[in-house]
Amino acid sequence: MFKQGSPKHDRRLIRLIRQLLSHLYTTLTSALMACALALPLQADEAAPTIRLTNGHWPPYMENTPPHYGVISQIVTLAFAKKDIPVSYGFFPWSRARLLAEKGRWDGSVAWTCRKKLLKHFHFSDPIVAHNYALFHRTSMDFDWEDVKDLESYRIGLTQDYNYGEEFEEAVAAGTISADVTTSDESNFRKLAAGRIDLFPMEPAVGMGMLKELGLSGKITFHTAPLQSDYLYLILSKQVPESERYLEKFNEGLSELRASGRLEELITTSLPDLPARYLVVEDEVQCVE
Repeated sequence: MFKQGSPKHDRRLIRLIRQLLSHLYTTLTSALMACALALPLQADEAAPTIRLTNGHWPPYMENTPPHYGVISQIVTLAFAKKDIPVSYGFFPWSRARLLAEKGRWDGSVAWTCRKKLLKHFHFSDPIVAHNYALFHRTSMDFDWEDVKDLESYRIGLTQDYNYGEEFEEAVAAGTISADVTTSDESNFRKLAAGRIDLFPMEPAVGMGMLKELGLSGKITFHTAPLQSDYLYLILSKQVPESERYLEKFNEGLSELRASGRLEELITTSLPDLPARYLVVEDEVQCVE
């Protein structure tokens, strides 16, 4: 048996053990807290994911992996240059815009420069050239030079699209007869059926859609563009990080363009599009 020490000796021993345990606990806790704080910060800095709404408008944007259309691929690659991954959510266009406008998503792909959007979004540098051409039945003898030449035609439009300031002013004034619907496909069907005479649409998108609808032989388009513009990434002003994301994206996009990769992606993804529609000639900034 062990000989029991004096009460005074036992208290001193207990106190010493407690001090050693307390010191060990403090050391271990500090080390664990340092690790816990350091690891998440490193992960966040390495991979801050940006969330963008998107829509189905092939070949530019489409809900089909792995690239989700050429513009989505360009956006992904531009952010990848700055080690920022992208996730996409696909919605009808009106909802895609609203979700980004309210800051529920960081931004949206991809939109033309419009005054009402500038109130809610930061616009990137231009991504690709964007044009609307006037589609018509192949049996119809059609030519035009300016908007006034369109006043005698019934023209189908799609809700929430931007067809250019001059054209939309003519529609608002009632000098152009416009039939607005929510679907590009519906407009092409109405055009084929003779319910409308013209439908402005992006040529590459229109040609692909006509093929899917089995209407390629019945409908063609006039090569003179109704509107020439650019498509941009838009980032919500409700998101605190949007200006930092914008700066990183523009830097990555500039690197893609300088390397020739941007032009390669556009030309290989849009092989049937007339060359006049392919090139972004100027760095046009969309600002208030």
